[in-house]
Amino acid sequence: MAEAGIKLSLDQKIQSIRDGFEGFKRGDLKAVAQLFTDDAVWHGRGSTKFGGDFKGKDALMGNMAQYAQTYQNIRLDIHDILANDKHVVALVNSSVQRDGKTYADQQTFVFHVNDQGKTTETWVASDTEQLKKSLES
Repeated sequence: MAEAGIKLSLDQKIQSIRDGFEGFKRGDLKAVAQLFTDDAVWHGRGSTKFGGDFKGKDALMGNMAQYAQTYQNIRLDIHDILANDKHVVALVNSSVQRDGKTYADQQTFVFHVNDQGKTTETWVASDTEQLKKSLES
C-alpha cells in the first residue's frame, strides 16, 4: 500500500486486487483484510446468507471467512482486470463445491479503490440464485 499523500498507478491498484484474490486462494484472510479500509462496504446480491450489505471490515471479512468455511475447492480464476482512477473491475471464472455438488459461475467484482490502494466498497455480481439451487437444495 502507498503512504498517505502518494497516489498509486492503475497498475499498482490492479496488483492490489490480484494480491487480494491470491491471498484468498491461499486462505490468508489477514492479507486480504489489509486491502480494505476499516469502513469498507461489501455488497453481495441474492438471497443466500452471503447476499446483502456488509458494512465495516470486520463484517465483510466475517462474511468472507464464512464463505470459505461453507464451500470446498473454491476456485477464483481471474479472466481479466480493468481499471480507471476510481474502480478496479475483476472478471472472474469461479467454482465451488459442497457435498459433492459443483457450482460454476462467471462473476464480476467492482472494487472502489482509493489512492493508497485500499478498497472502500465492493459490488459483486453473480448468479446467487443458481448457487442456492445447485448447492443449498
